[in-house]
This record gives sequence, structure tokens and C-alpha cells, in this order.
Amino acid sequence: MNTLLPPDEVRGMKVFNIDKFTKPVTVPVIVINKNYIENANKVLKNYIIKLNNFKPIRNGSNDSECVFYLDPTKFSSCEDFNLTYISTENLNYEQIEVGYNNWNHDEILKAVLPEKSMLSSYSTIGSIIHVNLKPELLDFKDIIGRVLKTEYEIIYGSSDLKTTIKENKCFFDLDFSEVYWNPRLCTEHERILQKLKPNDILYDVFAGIGPFSIPAAKLGCIVLANDLNPNSCKWLKINKKKNHIKDELLTIINKDGSKFIQEDLKAHCILWSKTITSENKIHVTMNLPAIAVDFVKYFNNLFEWEEISDHSLPILHVYSFVKTDKSFEEGLKSIMEEYLSNIKDDDIQEIIRVRNVAPNKEMVRITFQMRKDIVCKSESIKKRKLDEIKIEDSVKKIKEDS
Repeated sequence: MNTLLPPDEVRGMKVFNIDKFTKPVTVPVIVINKNYIENANKVLKNYIIKLNNFKPIRNGSNDSECVFYLDPTKFSSCEDFNLTYISTENLNYEQIEVGYNNWNHDEILKAVLPEKSMLSSYSTIGSIIHVNLKPELLDFKDIIGRVLKTEYEIIYGSSDLKTTIKENKCFFDLDFSEVYWNPRLCTEHERILQKLKPNDILYDVFAGIGPFSIPAAKLGCIVLANDLNPNSCKWLKINKKKNHIKDELLTIINKDGSKFIQEDLKAHCILWSKTITSENKIHVTMNLPAIAVDFVKYFNNLFEWEEISDHSLPILHVYSFVKTDKSFEEGLKSIMEEYLSNIKDDDIQEIIRVRNVAPNKEMVRITFQMRKDIVCKSESIKKRKLDEIKIEDSVKKIKEDS
């Protein structure tokens, strides 16, 4: 048993009581001459008490002495130190008082919450902490809120959920009651941005408040940012202005992702296909992992064959959740077979395991180059349609003659 952890009596606490965390602990204390402090510290640093707001090395009762407060769970005898100037004569035991301010959030919550229902994780977003609570932890909202000093949901604190975040040299304002932000995706956002260069085109199908779109436009890319949530678009516009993004670099659209692909992306891509050079790329980000793979089908036969050039074929960055109860490979294979069966191995540029989101569940990004025979109606289809038109015209003419 670790005597320096919070007392057992706080287990199951639902109403916050800071006094319940206070307890006395008897700890070993080593008193040495200050002449030896530098050398002694090299050994004793592995034994001293490590608690928040606790000073384990202090001045002694006179100017020539120094006192080391040791962790009782690590110390057994002075012989362990193998130092000639430390013996049992230097050893004392002293009662100290430890309490709430000596432990971090995780240690306190681990002591308070039911052992089989721990808080899995929480995210810090500006001045807000986002907590996903399991049903069995709802009764502990007050204690969790006070420990984390969180302002989300709102389980504790102010009703103001507005905050500002800095990421990839851009500032993002948001109201967490209206939109979502995941700070765990910062590295992934940066990975995508490293693939972009000025004058590239980015179509952000599920843009949110702009973690891809804003820094891409600031880089000099031409961006069409879409989101179905009007609040996301509202904050995207605010962040566009906040980061001094020009209108010609960032267009914000509010519609369903399928309509965005079939209408705005299609029209814009056809227009720019006439001017874009082989030096630049067209990228499509689809970061809505619960359903994004189901939107890839809207690229099938999206264009007429002659409407886009070979070097304007888009690169898709598609996010998905992969079940890993059997294995990651089996889960990924299932996604590929169900949603991306027309994508060949040679088309795939990168598969990134972004993060674990739950037991047996991972978030993954699949980056692949779209082929012309997928996004364009084939020339044979075009020929067949022309033949059908000719037949229809012939039938019409016969009817008119008769």
C-alpha cells in the first residue's frame, strides 16, 4: 500500500469535501552535513518524496545541516545508499500532513471514482476541458468537475464555453456548446499541411471550424471549405477574419458533403483543371471518420472524360474508424473491401494510424490518388450515350416524317 496516495476514505465521494483528503503520514528523514549535499543528492534523489507542493529537501535545525524527506515505499535501510557519511545515526522519522493539493488530477480521480469505472480521458481545449462521461460516472459529475475545474457540459463552472486555441500558427475561436474540436488531432493536421504548397487546391468536405482550411489558405492554397453544421461555418468565417485570410483563397460553403462534392467541388475542379499546372496538386480532406468512407462513392463518374486533365485528378485523404478486435489488418481490409474496392494498391500513397479512440477501435487515414477511370465516365460510356442520342434523333425524325 502506498501511504503517500489519497486516503481510502475518499473512494466513492460524490460531494466534494477537500478536508477528507487530508491525512498524516510518517516518513523517514535523513539529516546530513551540507558539505555532502551535492554528492548525497545524486543518490537520494531516487528516494525522496515526490508530491505536488511538497519540498523534500530542506534546511536543518542549524545552518550546517540539510534534511531529506524520503518516500517510505522506496526506503528500507541506510545501507541501500552505500554512503559512508549516512548511517542510522542520520535517520529519523517524522510525521507530515499530506492533502488534496499534493496530488495531481489523475491521482485524485483514481482514488475517488469506482475502481472499475475510471475516467478514460479528457481533452484540454483552450480554457475548456472536454470530458466524455460514461453513464456510471454521471453521479460523480460534481467531483470530476471540481477536480478538473472543467467548464464543459456544464458539469461544473461557468456557462461560457467560448475559448481560443492556437494551432499551426493560426488562432481559432470557438464556442464548444456549438462546435467540436479535438486537440489530439494537432499532429495529424500538421501532417496534411506538410503535403500542401502554395497554389495547391484543397477541398475540405467536413471542414469544422477550419483546422485544415485556415492554415492551408494562410499557406497560399485555394480552399473550398464545407460543413453541414451552420455553426461550424459561422466560426469558420470568424476564424477566416481572425487570421486575415483573403476571400479569393477561402470560400466557405454550408451543405451536405455529397452535394458539395457533386456540385461545388465538381464545378470548381472543372474550372481550375484548365489552368492548374502539373506542379500543383488537388487535395480532398474528408475528416468525419464515422461516415467519411461512405462519401467516396460520390466521386465515381463525377466528371466527363474530357472535363479534367490527368494532372488535376484529386488526392483523397479519407478518415475512418477501424475495428481492431481481431487485428488492425483485418479491420482495415474490411473497410477497403466494403467502401474502397475500386482503389488499387498502387493508388494508395499512405495509411496512417492516427490514434486509438477506444478499446479495439482506431482512427485511420487512407490517402490515395484517384484514377481517371474512377472519377470520369469512361469513353465507351460516352460513345454509348452518343449512339443513344443518335437513335433518339432518328426515331424522332421518323415520327415527324410520318
